[in-house]
Amino acid sequence: MAGIFTVGMLPDDCLSAILSLTTPADVGKVSLISPAFRLAAESDVVWGRFLPENYARIIGASDISDEVPFGSKREIFFRLCSPILIDGGKTSFELDKFSGKICYILSARELGITWSSDPLCWSWKPHPESRFSEVAELRTVSWLEIHGRIRRRRLSPNTEYGAYLLVKITERAYGLDLMAAEVSVAVGNGGRISEGSVWLQRKQRKEEDLESLFYGNRRERVRNLMGTEEEEESNGIRGLKERDDGWFEIELGEFMSGEDEDDEDVHMSLMEIRGFQLKAGIIVEGIQIRPKN
Repeated sequence: MAGIFTVGMLPDDCLSAILSLTTPADVGKVSLISPAFRLAAESDVVWGRFLPENYARIIGASDISDEVPFGSKREIFFRLCSPILIDGGKTSFELDKFSGKICYILSARELGITWSSDPLCWSWKPHPESRFSEVAELRTVSWLEIHGRIRRRRLSPNTEYGAYLLVKITERAYGLDLMAAEVSVAVGNGGRISEGSVWLQRKQRKEEDLESLFYGNRRERVRNLMGTEEEEESNGIRGLKERDDGWFEIELGEFMSGEDEDDEDVHMSLMEIRGFQLKAGIIVEGIQIRPKN
């Protein structure tokens, strides 16, 4: 009579090899099945598979490089699931704890912001809720243009990513609601493009009625160009989304990261350059690039 074989009877190294082909979330679940699975789930073989190949260089160039040495790759993985600062504190790096996918936040200093060096247009200052040493606050411009760029090779391969501009709107903001801003993400030069529009701020009805006394003709011209609010919503014009960390995010677009050897640039942007009205009161922390799912 043939004996009964179960997966749990496999050698520890075979179980570890199998688990390394799953995800961190799956490993956490199967580790509850039995002591054999729990032992395999703690193996460096498993967690080394979930770490990026250059994790040692990332740690060495980060703000945690002088922390106590880690005892296992599992410890390293979960430490990298909390944000660390790299690139001289201008970029935040993080691993998604469920999938192991790479996430970045490019600080405002890593972005191309038109006229950001002019103190009459933008001011650079620390912010108590920012992970970076400084953010960019818009004082006043008529031409709002923000660009970011990242190499696809820095990201997890064959993954659908989204790009999100992280902002706050101050109480002194004005001119951000007359025309929707244009957002886009493009891969390579002249490559695949994801486009859309977003409202940076929407006023309450009472404020709109009061403003119409002063800007009625201008608002009507803008509406003729953009369409009614109902038409805008049906055309997919998005708004700001509040996050758990106190910031708001604007989805700029989405893209696929490609293969490991694919090193094209991903270009991300937000522009409001058609209204020509003065704008102020938006605080930019950076652009986050994270997996969509």
